[in-house]
Amino acid sequence: MMTHSHTPQRGFTLLVAVVLASVSLAIGISLLNISYKQIVLASAGKQSQNAFYAADSVLECVLYYDQQVDAFNYTTPAAAGSILCNGLAVTSHTTGQAGGVRTTTFTVPCPPPTGGEQGRATIYKTSVTAATQIFAQGYNTCDTANARRTERGLKIVY
Repeated sequence: MMTHSHTPQRGFTLLVAVVLASVSLAIGISLLNISYKQIVLASAGKQSQNAFYAADSVLECVLYYDQQVDAFNYTTPAAAGSILCNGLAVTSHTTGQAGGVRTTTFTVPCPPPTGGEQGRATIYKTSVTAATQIFAQGYNTCDTANARRTERGLKIVY
C-alpha cells in the first residue's frame, strides 16, 4: 500500500488577498467618484449663487435709479454716463421706442482690470399705463470665454 503524504496547497492565501484587495479598490474608487461628483455639484451651486447675487445687484441698482432718480422715464431718460452702480459708470442706452413701449438696456461693467460685464438689465416702460418690466441677468464671472460661465436672471413688474 502506498501512502501519499498530503501537502497543503499553496496559493489559496494569495487568491484571498487579491480578491479582498480588488473589492477594497472597487469600493475606494466608487467613493472617490461619488466625492468628485459632490464637489462638482457644490461648485456649480456656488457659481449659480454668485450669478444670482450679481443679477440681484443689477436689479437693485436699476430699481434705485428708476424709483428714486426717474432715470428711465418714458419721455426724458437720464443722460448717458450719469448712472453709477458699485462705483462704476453704467452703460445705458435706449434701443427703441415703438408701440408705446420704451426699451432701455442697462449694462453693469466688471471692476477693472478684468473688463467684461457683471450683469445687464432690460427695462420696458409703457407710455399709457406707466407700467414697468425689468429683466435683470447676472454672471458668476467676467470672463466671457469661460465654458462654465453661469447666468441667472430675475424679472420684476410694477
